[in-house]
Amino acid sequence: MKFTIKQTIMVLTCCLLFVGCKELDTTNNNNPDRDGVLSSGADLKTVLNGAYLSWWRAIHGEYPVIALGVTADAYGLAWEDFGAQRMGKEPRTAYNNRSTESNEYQQIAEVPWYGCLSAVSTANDVLSALDNGVSIDKDGPLDESIRAAAYLLRGLSWGYLGLIFDQGLIADENTDLNAKISFVDYKEMIAAAVTELERAIRSAGIAGIDFNHTYFNGVTMDSKQFSDLCHSYAARFLAQWPRTEAEYQTVDWAKVLEHAEQGIREDFGPMADGNFWASYHRYTFDQTGEGPFWARVDQRLVAAMDPSQPTRYPEVVANGETPLSSTMASSADERLSTDFVFVQIQHFPADLGEWHYSHYKHNRNRTDPGFAGDGATMGAMPAFLQADNELLEAEALLNLNRLTEAVGLINAGTRIIRGQLPAIDNRALAPEVMLAIQYERAIELFNAAPMGQWFDRRRFGPRLGSQSVDALGGLQMGTPAHLPVPADELKVQGELPYNFGGSLDPEGIERVF
Repeated sequence: MKFTIKQTIMVLTCCLLFVGCKELDTTNNNNPDRDGVLSSGADLKTVLNGAYLSWWRAIHGEYPVIALGVTADAYGLAWEDFGAQRMGKEPRTAYNNRSTESNEYQQIAEVPWYGCLSAVSTANDVLSALDNGVSIDKDGPLDESIRAAAYLLRGLSWGYLGLIFDQGLIADENTDLNAKISFVDYKEMIAAAVTELERAIRSAGIAGIDFNHTYFNGVTMDSKQFSDLCHSYAARFLAQWPRTEAEYQTVDWAKVLEHAEQGIREDFGPMADGNFWASYHRYTFDQTGEGPFWARVDQRLVAAMDPSQPTRYPEVVANGETPLSSTMASSADERLSTDFVFVQIQHFPADLGEWHYSHYKHNRNRTDPGFAGDGATMGAMPAFLQADNELLEAEALLNLNRLTEAVGLINAGTRIIRGQLPAIDNRALAPEVMLAIQYERAIELFNAAPMGQWFDRRRFGPRLGSQSVDALGGLQMGTPAHLPVPADELKVQGELPYNFGGSLDPEGIERVF
């Protein structure tokens, strides 16, 4: 039986509450979480564990990552699974936000929406319980550690709602849930997320040496590591929120730099557990046990590494052979051979769109064994690389006209260390440096930041026709640049459903009813 996200959230919540709280007295049937179930410090940890899992699955599962990766020309995937086929049509069509659509298609928006709201709701319950006397050490460092974890969870959830949707909902532990909560736009969501991450950093500092964060499966963080991660996510949200080139010019780059300079200095990725903690990687990473039929590296990214390759796969010839089947790409970038695998055969039917074709899959683990596991049963699931933080720092420096420092940071990073590419000349102009940043973000961060290419393409360049795409430029015309609030949620709020993208919305940012 296949569960919807709403059903999954209910099942997970019920299981966690039963396991962790079956002995507890729950006398208030109107709000059992806050007033009854959460009656001890151990309960707080139990429900937070479930809430972190809700957030993880909302952002790092096959919904929405696969469909948004395909529509951003990060992956080629022709199948209907995960909504990929419809989101990858050329020319692009609108995301049809209707409750009459298939469950498969609706989950593109529903999974991140309801998963993040579920995580926020639990964080609110935990903070309310702390405010009302539930405690581990009577407002000591252990209680402060719980607060920090709840603040981080709200910050991550609000931040991704701001990155993915055109509007969201902000409710904290003091919000009256019986009153209508108004939507706020994505810029307000991002601002609230960054404020919450800064709040988490302060609480971790108060907890000090007693701080211990273990809510990401297989990852234990002390106060410094936790704060570093908060800073990195703040930098990501502040840099990647723009939907257009014009909005890109309004980014607070000083704030991005402030956070990135204090960000992570090691890769971050929870561990797959063969049960609940899983990721989209099983469908985008070669040789993960899911078979050879899943996502290819989009041809635009192959052309980024080898400019002699076309950016859009040529149409198949009459006998069914593919024009590039005997033509391996070549590149000065060593990562073409270390991180990517040539596959001669195509597994997608041509009538589903030859633009999905590519002869390359991603398999960085061949030469970088610690990069990722299988996305399901074992190994790390990369979510935020140190290289990502360094590139955000370099981008901020560039936009603050500190060109020499930006060049120095890029030359000290993965461009040379892993790609073995020539150093950027200190006399390089800003556009050349910007292109180097875009390239590293596309190649080095591939499969290491969910929906990263979607967030980047919409802010880096103008929209492009499907027949005239370049390697590192913008989204295709008609690609949704953010998603609408799910139709069922709008119905609850008494609002009409709306779409983004398609021929009526070439920028992908204007509501179409």
